[in-house]
Amino acid sequence: MNTLNDPQSFAYDQTAGPILSAAAEPAVSFENLSKTYRMDRIEVPALRGVSGQIERADTTFIKGPSGSGKSTLLNLLGLLDRPTGGQLTILGEDVTRLSDRAAADFRAQHIGFVFQGFNLIPVLSVRENVEFPLLNRKMSAAARKDRAMEYLDAVGLSEFVDRRPGEISGGQRQRVAIARALVSEPSLVIADEPTANLDTKTSREIVDLMDRVRTELNTSVVICTHDTDLITPDSSVIHIIDGQTAKE
Repeated sequence: MNTLNDPQSFAYDQTAGPILSAAAEPAVSFENLSKTYRMDRIEVPALRGVSGQIERADTTFIKGPSGSGKSTLLNLLGLLDRPTGGQLTILGEDVTRLSDRAAADFRAQHIGFVFQGFNLIPVLSVRENVEFPLLNRKMSAAARKDRAMEYLDAVGLSEFVDRRPGEISGGQRQRVAIARALVSEPSLVIADEPTANLDTKTSREIVDLMDRVRTELNTSVVICTHDTDLITPDSSVIHIIDGQTAKE
């Protein structure tokens, strides 16, 4: 079984997709990415030639004002949408060339998501929520349970596994969401405003937790946030303004 203290145990099977060493190319690179939405006969540009990269085993913050295109960029990086133009490479794969089915498979295999509103299933227990992404994997029920318990222990929630989301605090629900994002052992975790509903202390704890897990699992993390207090001077930052990459 993989352990959080053994990053080498998280190497990907060659049949599942590209394997890159820590010294290889960035986990994600994008160049001149554009996205235009069509509303009736009106074209609305959301991104206009954005370029950047996400280093392996690094945390990168995406910041910018509301309406700047941050969420659009996250959707493209998470393969939840397709760019209108430009190049996007994830783990050495030109994902713009993937079919819808192949993109969905790639996303399930390599990308985890942490959402602003937690997106937990209220009728399931904490453990069942974390197990949920594993239901389509070829794993026994016992193996799924063990994996979920491993990650719940890693985020400090082993005592709450049988509770429902409505029975725990907001910070604890976000920890459940982080465990769920990590349980499939992705190479890339995308977090969209993961601290928006939390107080300052809990927000800092959540970001510190994600940073610790990133280090232990050799995972690349992308965090979209309005809270510039979470961004340290040495943080990697992509600044988006009016759909374009801005210099600091």
